Amino acid sequence: MAEGFFGELGEKAGYPFRQINPATFKSYAGGYGLATLCGSLGVAAVCIGSVVPPDDAKKLIAELFNWYKDFSFPEYQPEYEGQLKKTVAESYLCSDSVGKFMHEMNVGYKDPIRKARCAGTAADTTRKMVEILNKYHGV
Repeated sequence: MAEGFFGELGEKAGYPFRQINPATFKSYAGGYGLATLCGSLGVAAVCIGSVVPPDDAKKLIAELFNWYKDFSFPEYQPEYEGQLKKTVAESYLCSDSVGKFMHEMNVGYKDPIRKARCAGTAADTTRKMVEILNKYHGV
């Protein structure tokens, strides 16, 4: 998410976006490595905050977070040959979101199926973030 967002802005707008290293956000994966806030939400919040004034950013971030907890993930399933079961997190936490999915699919955390689900969740969250930003900016 960060690479696409800041990379595109860096190419089109230059500074300061060209100065942001997308690798900075790698530690957000797995709920910051502690199964806390979904890393996709953390990265999306930074992206929104980088292009929207703070008071408006808070509203847009709240909209995204509320969508996340009610959305049936993953809609986008690029990394899996079969059909992944969709689950609703009912939470912003990685542990709740991925935990429900792992239970439904009967897989462990290190299973490639779980990884595919997280990739789909990141893609779905990115799509929604872009929709929210486009609406805000009148695009």
